[in-house]
Amino acid sequence: MRTLLWAVCFSCFSWVNAEPLKAVTTAMSPYQMLEQGEVSGSNTDWVRQLLAEAGAEAEFAIYPWARAYQLAQTEPNVLIYPIARTDEREAEFQWIGCIASFELAVLVKADKLQPLHSRLQHQQPLSLALARGHTAVSLVQSLPEAGLLDVFYTASTDEALQLLMNGRVDAVVENPLLLPELLQPYQLPGDAVQVLLPIPASRADVYLAASKGTRAAVVERLQQAWQRLYGERQEMDTGPPD
Repeated sequence: MRTLLWAVCFSCFSWVNAEPLKAVTTAMSPYQMLEQGEVSGSNTDWVRQLLAEAGAEAEFAIYPWARAYQLAQTEPNVLIYPIARTDEREAEFQWIGCIASFELAVLVKADKLQPLHSRLQHQQPLSLALARGHTAVSLVQSLPEAGLLDVFYTASTDEALQLLMNGRVDAVVENPLLLPELLQPYQLPGDAVQVLLPIPASRADVYLAASKGTRAAVVERLQQAWQRLYGERQEMDTGPPD
């Protein structure tokens, strides 16, 4: 009996005193953003509640996507969100649970929609800003119009959108449903940017994942917490959990 009690206490002690987790993401208001020095946003709320359910804590940080991805690939005890679960990434991470869904399209300013359609029809190229390491990279390359897209890689989706707003590029790739929120900082309505090209088969779930070097016991505890909170839901909401 004493041996069993000691083992339980030791397990709890090891969990509490394990090397702290670091949760990394990239800026995409209102889903991940920095407010008064703290990482916030609806996706962050999902992750914080999951950690609380698991009895865990993490230090949150916002990086350009390429940097966040590198940290999650190379360092232990790193959580990354939101990340698409693709075949290429399957073995690179330990997958904890789905936190949202998305569908992508090539987007342009509304006043440029018809001229850019005409340019494509006449086999004239257009410039497209895309975050380096974004899951859309391979999807864009599979489009019939891929040969006409001159891709300029950025550190983040927010930076790509800034280039579009400033007239530096013709197009970006993003989920059209996010436009009302993404365009708020520019004081523009959601229909100020519109779909030029849908990206077939781009609908995917995005996840919270852990780096390969994260301890299996930590990952299992987080997976169990996700199952308790969200496992029976058929559809994931885009906002914070109830």
